[in-house]
Amino acid sequence: MYSPDVSLGLGSIVYALTKLDGRVQKKETQVAQFLLGEEPHGTLALSGYFLRENVQESAEEAYAFGMRRLIDKRGELTERIKKRFVTILLQVARSHQGMSPAEWTFIRRFWREIQRF
Repeated sequence: MYSPDVSLGLGSIVYALTKLDGRVQKKETQVAQFLLGEEPHGTLALSGYFLRENVQESAEEAYAFGMRRLIDKRGELTERIKKRFVTILLQVARSHQGMSPAEWTFIRRFWREIQRF
């Protein structure tokens, strides 16, 4: 289990992924909603996701916020949790017309960055 801060960070990272192409796709949002809802503090993760969508935050801003939350709580991120987060990103990315090269690059970047802590 991890803290509410980590959940908020995860919701922000997932939003950043869905916003890569400039607009959030309905199918991606539905899959994100289901997957985040299953996570610890899922309501908070979803709140972070929808807050960013509501204010039309850029993918980079959402990613930076999410990574700050994860870095602040890096001690909570076991290898299992890190892999789970990547699995969530992969499922969301594949939900709308398969994974784009930009989404693949995003997920690889995320994986590299969380492996540092």
